[in-house]
Amino acid sequence: MAEAFCPKDKRLLPLRGSMDKTETYFHEAHRMTNFAEALARSINGAKEYIISDYEIFLLACDIYRKRSARYLRGEHPTMDQYRNAREILKKANVITADKDYAGMWQVLSQASAPADEIVCSADPYCYISHLSAMQRYGLTFRRPEALHITRPGQKLLKKLKEGRVEKDAPKLTFGGVVIEAPKVLQPRHPDVVRGRKIHQKSTEKLGDWKAIRRSKARVSSIGQVFLEMLTDPHLCGGMQHVLEVWEEHAKTHLNDIVKRIDLAASGVVKMRAGYILEERMAAQHPAFQEWAKKAQRGGSMVLDPSLPYKDVYSEKWMISINVS
Repeated sequence: MAEAFCPKDKRLLPLRGSMDKTETYFHEAHRMTNFAEALARSINGAKEYIISDYEIFLLACDIYRKRSARYLRGEHPTMDQYRNAREILKKANVITADKDYAGMWQVLSQASAPADEIVCSADPYCYISHLSAMQRYGLTFRRPEALHITRPGQKLLKKLKEGRVEKDAPKLTFGGVVIEAPKVLQPRHPDVVRGRKIHQKSTEKLGDWKAIRRSKARVSSIGQVFLEMLTDPHLCGGMQHVLEVWEEHAKTHLNDIVKRIDLAASGVVKMRAGYILEERMAAQHPAFQEWAKKAQRGGSMVLDPSLPYKDVYSEKWMISINVS
């Protein structure tokens, strides 16, 4: 520190300009610490396993809007203030770079969690599906090595992100102006999360899903799971296993299955479902007659899409029974 000599008492005194800078530094550091502490409380209160810069910044905006921390600088958070606070959060072991998801932060106050919790915490649009969902519902005793998830395709993802930005605009608006914020990040799911392989299916039309109680995970609805068995039997243990599951469990969930199949755009799905339920299982439902109208004579529809056409077919459902 720069000093000056005082002739009267022969002491060295700090120069006023140097003291001003030191006081300013500690004053600003104290202000930033209060902001970072408030942000840490908000992050821990969110109960997320991992979180993005965008989501943390929304929490920062909430702190400013409610003025829930002392010594806040300005009317709204800036990107520089956010980056400085984030550095404090890292040094204070509130967050750390996630080991699996690039560009996202692991919240260290949360206990370690399995892959199904992590992927749904990282990606708000994906859900557990296919064989993994079948296992969740107790429809199969098979334990898939990979976690099966369904996520939006690129076109749908773009619309979802645009919708979120529009929805969040009021949270980012101060004084009638939308302030600068981190970009909305759509994470890229790695091949392995928390030591478990991940199998992804992308689609431009997401299916029906539900949240799991006391969990961050989401899973296909029970009707959706039965639909997935018909659209993607290769992701559900194969058509032979699908038939076994339907014959054991479909009558229990008949109303949910019919409701979901009714909404399916694919006629072949209705033909497969109608054949299995009516001809193989002797189930009855008024919807079957409407489904049967989708059957077309002379077509090449097959029960198992992974196998070639076989000259054994259902007269009513106009479908080749190419699996026993």
